[in-house]
Amino acid sequence: MSILDRVNKQEQAPQGKKLFGVVAGVRLGGKTTLSATLPGKTLLLQAAVLESGSGSAEKLARDLGNELRVLNFTDLKELSEILVDLATDTYFDNIYVDGLSAIADLKAREPKVAALIEKQNWDGFRLLGNATVDLILGFKSLTYPGKAAKPKNVFLTCALTVKLDKTGAIADVSLEVPGNMTVTAITKLGECVLTTILIPTESGVQRKLITKTREWWPGRIDGVLDDKNPGLMDPDLSKVLDLISN
Repeated sequence: MSILDRVNKQEQAPQGKKLFGVVAGVRLGGKTTLSATLPGKTLLLQAAVLESGSGSAEKLARDLGNELRVLNFTDLKELSEILVDLATDTYFDNIYVDGLSAIADLKAREPKVAALIEKQNWDGFRLLGNATVDLILGFKSLTYPGKAAKPKNVFLTCALTVKLDKTGAIADVSLEVPGNMTVTAITKLGECVLTTILIPTESGVQRKLITKTREWWPGRIDGVLDDKNPGLMDPDLSKVLDLISN
């Protein structure tokens, strides 16, 4: 095979490939509710007890004419079993995993990992990071034909922690997860990275979606040129999917 043939083969996107996106934001920033704006049939996966707030999302989905079903998982073994079942599912169009912080917390509480972390052993954090990334890649695989009976758009939420300096200005933004997992390490896995923020206006606070990195907030949409990327959008994932398809 010639070099040109290899390049052409690699550049051919799989037919039917769906989107894998990361939705970041501070706690109570509207990440869960955003799942309601996905068109079609969406499965919202939530960690029982550790995550909550699906009521507003379910109501908004009904108002928009979308279908949103909620499935809770209690541990990572159950989540892994759900992931296997989703590979053969042909009903849902979208999967919304809420979210990374809860997944990492569940992993950190497993006896083997907890014991290693208790010793302040980096092996514990390495095991935590590797297991978390493996799950993320597992959900990303659901977007590929050949990996899933029906490829789906998959979104994963991650909570952000904001640190302020003495003046009250933002000094740092980091992932709300145990260990040394950085925002960059996680968001690089997303073909689309969005951040929900609250913006004060004259008429009150408005929720917006960042689609292009600005200041501390991550944002990116692969395949969309800067002049076509608005940078700031209404919190509506159906508009994000339209932007990408166009």
